[in-house]
Amino acid sequence: MISGMGGATFAEQLIVAERAGKDQIFKNNMTKYEAQLDAYKILERSLDSMSSKLESIDGDAFESKTSSVSDDSASITVESGAPTGDYDLHIEQLAQAHQLTKSFASEDALLPTTGVINIQLGSDAADSISLDMSKLNVDGTATVKDLTGMINSHSGNPGVQASLVRTGGQVELMLSSKETGAANTISVTMDGADWGMTERRAAQDAKVNLNGMDITNSSNNLANVIDGVSIELNKVHKPGESSTIRIESDTDASEQAIEDFVDIFNDLMDEINKLTRSMGSEALDELNQENADKEDNSDEDKDEDKDEDEDEDSNSAITEDQLGVLKGDSSIRMLQQNMRDAIFDTAPNGMRLSDIGVEFGRDGKLDIDNDKLSKALKDDPNAVQAMFTDTGSYIDKLDKVIDPFTKFQGSMDLKKDNLEMQIERVETSMDNHDRQMEQRYQIYLAQFTAMEATISQLQSSSSLFY
Repeated sequence: MISGMGGATFAEQLIVAERAGKDQIFKNNMTKYEAQLDAYKILERSLDSMSSKLESIDGDAFESKTSSVSDDSASITVESGAPTGDYDLHIEQLAQAHQLTKSFASEDALLPTTGVINIQLGSDAADSISLDMSKLNVDGTATVKDLTGMINSHSGNPGVQASLVRTGGQVELMLSSKETGAANTISVTMDGADWGMTERRAAQDAKVNLNGMDITNSSNNLANVIDGVSIELNKVHKPGESSTIRIESDTDASEQAIEDFVDIFNDLMDEINKLTRSMGSEALDELNQENADKEDNSDEDKDEDKDEDEDEDSNSAITEDQLGVLKGDSSIRMLQQNMRDAIFDTAPNGMRLSDIGVEFGRDGKLDIDNDKLSKALKDDPNAVQAMFTDTGSYIDKLDKVIDPFTKFQGSMDLKKDNLEMQIERVETSMDNHDRQMEQRYQIYLAQFTAMEATISQLQSSSSLFY
């Protein structure tokens, strides 16, 4: 054969040369479609992430409150919706649980074998238990110590705790109401007559004066006397003394929420720029490193979310092969422009982001004037909050822009479906091409094999003439 090659080798080389052009076209198309599909998936994840983060900002981020009490007479907890303001609190009396005791020679003192001990809590006769000694102490061996168990384990116990207090020479059976308040008094009778218990602590309600208003409460926890505020009473004030309670907006939390808003917006703008613009690998490295540094700094304050953030970043990382892969997609550029327009627009209360120190810099990203933002939050925190939480807020505006892309069968789904169909078509064409080339190979192989056989016969015949 030519150059010593066999028919099979020669047929293979012809097929390689013949299919090279189409193979390259298929490869280029497949690379392009797969890169675009990956890019849309990355962008969709980023848009979904942005929506989720915006939703968290639109929640309690601006509602956070700080609180303080001028002394240790009371302590408070506040919920995000609590109103701001100063309150003057005078504690006249703390709530107490009723306590009664009865003396016995020892904890082993025997109980009577007859009679009914009735223990009632409050004024409702239904809130009581009866202990019939003729049934509970049949053999006469039950002691005072056993009586505490009879009371505490009784299925109908209305809220009375029995215990023994050892005073040295004798033992006191103590009955305590589990709940504080004047209504939770304990009364004990034996066969209908007073059992002779001594009151050690009276049942009483807490009495306070809050900003000139007298308030009575059965417990020392004043829940929702002020909306979203719980006040725990610790000790009584002396006459003329009071505690000052101060509830303020948490400007640090609000400032952080606005910084998060700016970071979310800038991150998405960076990603769209990388996907729709041609740039060198150095520019890509700088952008990726910038975002990585930003996440590292954020993670120092958000260790609980570190692993989740890293997973999200790895799924959204843009490689050099994907730079500018969506360059011809006008809808993505329109998405970016519409988001910028939403940021330029006014909030429902007529304010603009520039009023609180948030403006576009020369690099096309949002920058924050921290001094101006701090002043705006201090001067009118409710107005700043309204810009991000009221109906038609900046968060609502961005959600409205993003929604057509992320909703079910929205723009992202349609683009991905179309690319998956393109990839399937290329794969089908590649399979068909493979079959055609295999058929061509078999034809070439048969031809060259026949040629080799003919040449071999001619060579054998020619040897007869020598």
